[in-house]
Amino acid sequence: MELALLGADDWPIAREVRLRALKDSPSAYLADYEDEVAVGEDGWRERFTRMRWVVARDAARIIGLASSVRVEGRPPSERHIESVWVDPRYRRTGILRAVLAELAAVEPDVTEWRVWVLDTNTVARAVYERLGFDPTGERQLLADGSGRFETRLRRFGG
Repeated sequence: MELALLGADDWPIAREVRLRALKDSPSAYLADYEDEVAVGEDGWRERFTRMRWVVARDAARIIGLASSVRVEGRPPSERHIESVWVDPRYRRTGILRAVLAELAAVEPDVTEWRVWVLDTNTVARAVYERLGFDPTGERQLLADGSGRFETRLRRFGG
């Protein structure tokens, strides 16, 4: 397995993997596949101005992805993890742990990692808890009118 930090010119890679993730596990994300298909090059390049993207590869095939983003109004030592996905054939093999470690390595000043998890996604929550994330006590109703909630988790350190 190889880990790589993507640069702005790699936006087509991030887009392709993001679309794979939305097809594979649509209920795990807030984003909708059709909406993400409509995001063009300018939109993807803009994402790279505020987000870091790390992928895991097995040979030429990307098998994992995660991004981190600094949230406006929050300290620079805090980042949110988003767009997390691991190819189903590679789940439970340490891919996510490696991708998160790579994000921490490229952002050494980050001391607190946060992630929102849908309340219905008990598998993801269990994975994050195994990786050292704990609930913050924060919970929010999604603005999409679905009646769904998400819970915020956090982990300190790299």
